[in-house]
Amino acid sequence: MTSTDLHFGLTGLAVMGANLARNVAHHDVPVAVHNRTTSRMKTFMEQHGNEGPISGHESTEEWIGSLATPRVIMSMVQAGAATDAVIEDIAPHLDRG
Repeated sequence: MTSTDLHFGLTGLAVMGANLARNVAHHDVPVAVHNRTTSRMKTFMEQHGNEGPISGHESTEEWIGSLATPRVIMSMVQAGAATDAVIEDIAPHLDRG
């Protein structure tokens, strides 16, 4: 897959995020997945990576860079400190506006 193919990016692969990524892929929408804990992303890809157009990314920079612009991203992490950490991690890699 190239960056022009990837239309949706999701970070946070706990139960809800993993199921959302699978649902999106089952509808043939390319989805790039990422998780702060790389092992969770790798496990997700081993178990579900063949269920549709899903690509796994280890680093935030790689994940954001894989998405076509304008980038569509969703964070499926716990509210509070985890959400704040994800925003701080992602923001430097996004374009203004």
